[in-house]
Amino acid sequence: MTETAAAREIITVAVIDDDANVRQGLWWLLNNVIGIRCSGAFASCHEFLASKEQAPDILLLDIAMPGVSGFDAIPLIKAKHPALKIIMHSNFDDDDKIMRARQAKVCGYILKNASAPQLYEAIEQVYRGNSVWPAGFEQDEPDFNNSIPHAFLKALKRRLGALADGKRKPD
Repeated sequence: MTETAAAREIITVAVIDDDANVRQGLWWLLNNVIGIRCSGAFASCHEFLASKEQAPDILLLDIAMPGVSGFDAIPLIKAKHPALKIIMHSNFDDDDKIMRARQAKVCGYILKNASAPQLYEAIEQVYRGNSVWPAGFEQDEPDFNNSIPHAFLKALKRRLGALADGKRKPD
């Protein structure tokens, strides 16, 4: 965290992830950095929505969960907490899932293998009103209802660039 983050109010973050180890790890990680407090770690969307706690500033939301997936949870969460800033937190380094997150109008997408400083920076950026996206997705925010070809071409360009660099997958 930067000094500016430490000097101001605490950023509250909640986590929804079906993996207990991930929840516990994130709870510990977030509660041991100046400027951030994990206000809750939930196993499901329904558990989060049933909570009587005040909504956090930011929600780290897993994608692949039994029952209600992260993507299916977004409209339910936004209906109850319209101002909540959501960051998808996933193992999937998958252009289709990243584009789907953009379509859902969440504030970002970060991989679970991101370093602690990368996670803290993503949280701080989203708190400030910015968005955080993997390389190749951070530029403009197209209206996906009118520009599916643009999104497809952007993903294709990212994949072809990685192949040209001798990689199997984009970074």
